[in-house]
Formats: sequence, structure tokens, C-alpha cells
Amino acid sequence: MQAEKVYKLDSGAEVKCLEVVRSLPGKRLVFLGKYEGNKVFVKLYLDPKKAEKHWRRELNGLDVFKRSGVSTADLLYAGKVDPGGQPVIVLAQLVGLQSVKQVWEGSDDRSRERLLQRMTRLLAHHHQAGLCQTDLHLDNFMLSEEEIFSLDGAGVKFYPNGVEKNTSLENLALFLAQLTPEWESQISDVYNLYANERGWLPDADHMLLHEKVRDAREGRWKEFRSKLFRNCTAFTYLKHRAGYQVVANKFQSGELLELLQNPDASFPGKEQALKNGNTCTVWPTAVGGLDLVIKRYNVKNIWHGIKLRLLSGRAECSWVNGHRLLFYGIPTPAPVALVEQMRGLFPTTYLLTEQVQAVSAREWFRDQNVSMEDKSGMAEQIAKILHAMWQQRIVHGDLKATNILIAGGKPLVIDLDAMRRIASDSKFRSAWATDIERFLKNWDDNGELLGMFRKALKSRGIDDVSAV
Repeated sequence: MQAEKVYKLDSGAEVKCLEVVRSLPGKRLVFLGKYEGNKVFVKLYLDPKKAEKHWRRELNGLDVFKRSGVSTADLLYAGKVDPGGQPVIVLAQLVGLQSVKQVWEGSDDRSRERLLQRMTRLLAHHHQAGLCQTDLHLDNFMLSEEEIFSLDGAGVKFYPNGVEKNTSLENLALFLAQLTPEWESQISDVYNLYANERGWLPDADHMLLHEKVRDAREGRWKEFRSKLFRNCTAFTYLKHRAGYQVVANKFQSGELLELLQNPDASFPGKEQALKNGNTCTVWPTAVGGLDLVIKRYNVKNIWHGIKLRLLSGRAECSWVNGHRLLFYGIPTPAPVALVEQMRGLFPTTYLLTEQVQAVSAREWFRDQNVSMEDKSGMAEQIAKILHAMWQQRIVHGDLKATNILIAGGKPLVIDLDAMRRIASDSKFRSAWATDIERFLKNWDDNGELLGMFRKALKSRGIDDVSAV
């Protein structure tokens, strides 16, 4: 969708698209624009079957916001474009507009705590007024001159007598589930603040809120997981006779798409490759200003090729696992694209990830120029990551020190081919103990480092491997 496009409205006026905010092909286009000399926020509904329904639902929700005293943008125009007849809504653009998601991602922990408290009070006000947003996303709330505005009226339900307790907690949980799991430590405080705003008597339902948050987060992951191999806002999926490719849209460019046609063309030679193995070949490259690492998964033999035809391969697993870790707030290089190309009877797959300037944890911790104080702090950060994986029942499968990178003073987890999430309690404990044993084995030759990591793990409740 190109900016500067002009739409004629059925009123005879015009609205110009200046910047696309969100594009769902064939469904909806959201953009910043200009209307009658004013900066505006525009929603254009494109679905030939459901556009009218979604348009009316949005208008009804905005009307409910206004009648309930909820801060929202002024409605300037509601009608249709001409020609075409697609429904359109034009809202006044708020000053200094930023989504709550943008503000959250750009803030430190203390500022996030304050924003969390403000959002908790806002949702309590919504629920007390009988409003419940079923499509509750951080992007649906906007900050303008320190005031939080609600802009998405499409998913609003109205309860004349206020939203009852269980529904309120489920809606609050849906909001909290969008935060990384480390914020679960704040749930009791959030509940107490929310209950006080609603005028509820003190009780122990903060435990119920904990359960609902975890259920909501699991539901969000399953929904996101289903999008990793199809066209949606975040990804572009293309299937063809020679295989398929899926690209994270935020990285997409003409140069990247050209590279995906033949990833091997960027191979710099064995001398400059990061790894030349029987099962995989890894090398760095750059395209369109983006530094990448390409991992090619080789077909070892005919039996290995047959297995790849029948089952999901390691490249697909790594693509999913990369997004899984980022979803749970666990740092790893961003997955950029996944490509499968048939070579004769068998597929060759390529995983492209963002390249980071880093050294392995093994090398970093053995650097004599790094102080023991810095090493102790880094050990704590790694223990925090491992604890986050434990919370989500994620097992790495090959937790060598070389599979943890140190970049910009932060650790990242790599080599996700064998990573898996285990539901069975007994199987998870066994696999997790193996992971931790493998990790500690990295430091067997250095008692000081080994003791440092044992202490860091113990601070996170991981002190006895046999009892993990």
C-alpha cells in the first residue's frame, strides 16, 4: 500500500493516506492521513462480505466509549469511499500519539510499573462502567499528552450492570498475558489495586488471576504459533512447486526476497563459513543493510532425506522455537526467514536469523580482562534466562556454553534445533536435569566459575540438579 494515495468519500470530501499503520490485505487498512486540513486516523474496511458488519461494530463501540466517559478520539466522518463503496471511519488524530505497546517497549522497569498501574486503573474503570474489550491488545490503547485513549471499538461488549467478577478477571488476565512471564511477580499487586478500584472486599482471588493469566498466555501462544506458516500481519508465506518460504514482514525487502531465491549464492566459501558440518552449514551474509546468519540443513543420506519428507525438520523446529523464546521474553537472535527448496527427491532448508555482534559465553567468561564482578552479574542474567525457560517447561537439548552468546552485555540463547517444550512433569524434570548438568559441565575446569554459576542458579531456586 503506497502512501500519498487519495480516497474520495461519498460526502464529496477527500482523505489522503500519509502513512500506513496496519494493513490486512483484503480485510482492513489503517493509516494516518489528512482530511479537511486536519491530521486524522483512518480505518478502511475492505472485506466484501464482512466490511459493513465490522464497520458498524466499530461505530457502536466508539459510541459506547463516549457514553461511558471513556477517553477516545473524536469521530469526524463515517461513510463510504467512492467509487468502491468500502466503509470508512475517520477519527481525529491525537497529539503525540504512541501506542501503549510502543511506550512499554521503550521504557525501563520502573516506568513500566507505573504504566501497568495506570492500565490496571483504566481497565477497572472500563469494567465498572460495563465495558469489556474482547480484543484486548496493547496496540488498542494510545497515549496522548499523558492520557490513555481507547481507539478500538470493534470488540467492545456492554454490560448495563457492570462486568461481573469472573469475566472481569478473565479480561484483566488477557491484558496481563501480553506481558512477558517475568511480570507474573506483579500479579498479586495488580489484583489488589484492581480490586480496590472496583470496591471489592479483600480476598485471595489473586491466585485465580495467576491461573487465568497463564491460560490466556498459552492461548495467545497457540494463536501466534498457528500464524508462523501462513500469511498474516506478521508473516508472508509463499508455497511453490520447488518448496516454500516464510518471511517475517518487519524484515522484508526486495533484496531479501531476491536472496531467498538462491541462498547458496551468498555462501562465502569454507574459509569464511561459521560451521562446515555434515548436518549443517552456517555462514554470515548481509543484504539490504541487514546482517544475517544463514543455516543450511544438509541431507546426510537417503534415509535422512526420506525422514525429512515425512516429518518436520530441524529448520522448522528452530523457526518455531526462535519465535517461542521471543514470545516468552527470552532473548535469542530474531528469526528472519525460513526457506525450503526441493533438490531432486529431497528438501534442503535454510533458516535465516539476524546476526548479532557477540562472543560465546565460554570465551567471554574465560576472558581475563573481564572482572569477576561483571562475570558474576552475567551469571545472574544467564540464571534468569534458565529460570524463565524452566517456568515455561522449555528444554534446550544441548546447553553448551557455545550456545549462549554475550552481545552488548546481554546473554542470548542460540542453536534451537533440539529445543522442545515438555508437558509431562516426570519427563520434563529428567530432561531439565540433563540440561543443567550439561550447562554446569562447561565450567568443570574452573572451580571459581563453577561455584559462581551454582550460586546464581541457587538464587533462582535451581540449586540441586538431581531434584530439579
